[in-house]
Amino acid sequence: MNARRLVFATLVAVSLASALVACSRVQLAYNTADLFIELYADSYLALDRDQLASWRPTLKTLLASHREDELPFVAAFFDTAWRGALDGFSAARAGCLLDQLETIYARHARLTAALLAPLLAAARPQQLAHLEGKLRDAGPDADPRQAVERDAHEDRKRAERYAEALQSWLGSLSAEQRRIVAEVTARIPDAGEAWSAYRRAKLDELFRLLERDPDEARIQRMLDGWFVAREDLPESLSRVSDGIRAGLVELLVRLDATLSMAQREHLGRRLKALRDDFLRLQARPQLAPIPCVASRF
Repeated sequence: MNARRLVFATLVAVSLASALVACSRVQLAYNTADLFIELYADSYLALDRDQLASWRPTLKTLLASHREDELPFVAAFFDTAWRGALDGFSAARAGCLLDQLETIYARHARLTAALLAPLLAAARPQQLAHLEGKLRDAGPDADPRQAVERDAHEDRKRAERYAEALQSWLGSLSAEQRRIVAEVTARIPDAGEAWSAYRRAKLDELFRLLERDPDEARIQRMLDGWFVAREDLPESLSRVSDGIRAGLVELLVRLDATLSMAQREHLGRRLKALRDDFLRLQARPQLAPIPCVASRF
């Protein structure tokens, strides 16, 4: 997922990443999303007062649409995860959970493109230059010369990152659970330079387009193609994505078999609280119908 993260994908951050902090903070984070997104956008484009004023109606409309149309999908994701915590994660249930996450990503990516397009269409050359500099310098792939071959040390660090993230959901991991994490994550492929090259190519395409002073609709089509359709994605990266998915399914299934009652209850409480938070944020609380929930397990 990190490789797909784009500078203004803040709607995803509001609905999902905020959930990783603490259940009690979800509603506060969501209800201040407009301010958060404005500050984020301003830091990348140095917007003036008139640009912000012109963009705010778009932001307000898209946030209202997000609350009504997207939160049911987010709530459904946490509902599926909660039921997995209670009943166990089969390969089918774990796969369905990842399907839902992919659906959420795609839907948010479309909103992100719609949010970005008017800003980019109205940006002045110096603002676009500022944005390009920030994007080129952002992330671990800024300098391809720094890429190093993945080795045992990198595998250990990767396993530690996974274990740390899992502990926030499960509590302390046993020695066996840490062994499983290390074993499975060592086999999960890493996109590495291939994804960095793809990202650089799409940034080049975006800024070549912006040099031609395109209209908002043209910019949004390009962003949709990049964010959602993943146009020009190399076959090698598609294979990597499949490998990551398979590894995550294996990790969920194998860890599930080792969970203590205390870990399962801890996980279940957190996931249920998140589901309930995202239901309460909706004017008409509902879970979006996800076919794989009914058909795959």
